[in-house]
Amino acid sequence: MRIFESQWLAILYVFLVAGCAQVGSPTGGPKDETPPSLLEAIPEVGATGVRPDRLILEFDEYVKAGQWRSQMLVSPPLDASIDLIVRGRKVEVSWAGQLRDSSTYVFQFGEGIVDVNEGNPAKHLVHAFSTGDRLDTLVIQGVVNDAIDGNPSADLRVMLYPEALSLDSVLAGVAPQFVGATDDQGAFEVGYLPRGGYRVMAVEDANRNYAWDEGERVALGPKNAMAGDTSVLVLRSGETEGPRAPYLSEARRDSTGHASWTLSETLQVGDSLSWLEACDLTLLNADKNLIQAWGWEKKMDSVAMHLVWHHAPTWPAGEWTTDTLDVPAPRWTVKEEMVLTAKPLGKRLPGEAPKLSWSAPLSSVDTSLFLLKVDSSLVSAAVEGPWPSLEMVFADRGLVKPGVHVSLTIYPGALNRAGAESEVLPADTLDLMWSVQPKDALSTWILNVQGAQCAGLVELTDGQGMRLDVVPVYGDTVLTWTGMAPGRVGATWWGDLDANQVWRNVDVGAWLSPEPIFKLAPVELRSNWVLETTWNLDASACGGVLEPMEARKP
Repeated sequence: MRIFESQWLAILYVFLVAGCAQVGSPTGGPKDETPPSLLEAIPEVGATGVRPDRLILEFDEYVKAGQWRSQMLVSPPLDASIDLIVRGRKVEVSWAGQLRDSSTYVFQFGEGIVDVNEGNPAKHLVHAFSTGDRLDTLVIQGVVNDAIDGNPSADLRVMLYPEALSLDSVLAGVAPQFVGATDDQGAFEVGYLPRGGYRVMAVEDANRNYAWDEGERVALGPKNAMAGDTSVLVLRSGETEGPRAPYLSEARRDSTGHASWTLSETLQVGDSLSWLEACDLTLLNADKNLIQAWGWEKKMDSVAMHLVWHHAPTWPAGEWTTDTLDVPAPRWTVKEEMVLTAKPLGKRLPGEAPKLSWSAPLSSVDTSLFLLKVDSSLVSAAVEGPWPSLEMVFADRGLVKPGVHVSLTIYPGALNRAGAESEVLPADTLDLMWSVQPKDALSTWILNVQGAQCAGLVELTDGQGMRLDVVPVYGDTVLTWTGMAPGRVGATWWGDLDANQVWRNVDVGAWLSPEPIFKLAPVELRSNWVLETTWNLDASACGGVLEPMEARKP
């Protein structure tokens, strides 16, 4: 019996030891983000006097071919089709037909070769050789920065087209002759170029089709940049507007007739809405992308309704545009409690009318149940409509005078909810207090603009980047703003080279770069200050896209 127990214990011990000693494949670990690197090529990159019928490329890791056909560009184009075979770490590219005499051939692979594990593409993979005794070695180099904030525009595809190629062909998607890419600093260099002029364009190329598509960021260079020119092209990239199809969703209504929809895009300052067809549904104040109305009835569920979105221009002289939206019938939801969503608080600027905003529309208010005091003196409350409305605006000019202190008490029953007038609102007494800045607490900013050699727009913004004012300027000038609240303010000069009081972003169809922009570092305003700032603009912004090579940032 003891022998059996000893044998059993020995067997159990062996299993335990074996279990502890098992070694499994490790899991997790950092993701491989290193792209494949070219180790060797046949013929060698830059070889001359060769006439191969294939290229053999060897990498430092196992690779595979991605969408190589759409990514590969060959200049000059080959007369025959191209085949590509991957064998482990080697890629073989072959073709039939004869090569031209005394010509430099450039094979640009784009992102067509990737590693096996993570799909990291081999970057800037280019092979060049010459059938003659000379290799084309000229380059075009430059840097691309964001037109608005000046930051480097990285990972843009830089495409060169022959100078003689028409703009219509470029816009139609004709493949570029040579390709490069911007690095993390926005710099690029496209090499192996023969002598001549080239049209230069840098594109975000999100769909990797070697063409600019609407909605992609783009920067435009010269129409005739010369290969071998030692100047550095300075390009400014800008967003382009893509195809738009705004729509309404999340349609809801409650028993009071209060309906709402969510707009797929955000309304901008100055935008407005209207019904395409006349109807009894009252539009209420929209907030960002929340559209609200009052008066929805069950019979409207089967009626086709359309809303017109009027887009205010960014600049005063711009053009209004519109979108027409289908209005989906809202689904019924339980009536929600009515709450105060915005109210006057803290210290307000003189002349700024106080208002209260609610989550549901009011049909009217009973100001006899308001207790309004200005500097401890009881005053009559005057509230503006129109009704129904989500807002109550106080019209008494005494409430916006510099230095006054205001207190407001609203007693239960003072508010009437549209569609539910019998509901007692507010349910509890509501107390609010605020004050208006005295004149000696406000600031004056004098901005001396110098070096403005062309027309522009000076935009004044607060510490949150909200626009406070826009002033057209046509040369050196002095701008003065009074009655400003203490805090940070900034200024932006938007170049207006065509003097139409509208800043133009990149225009590919007209081959125009964005108009120049300069930003002034924010300044701090303090109570009862008169601050004078001199702002020296770069007069060279009024023309030219080149700068000396030594001016390029390392």
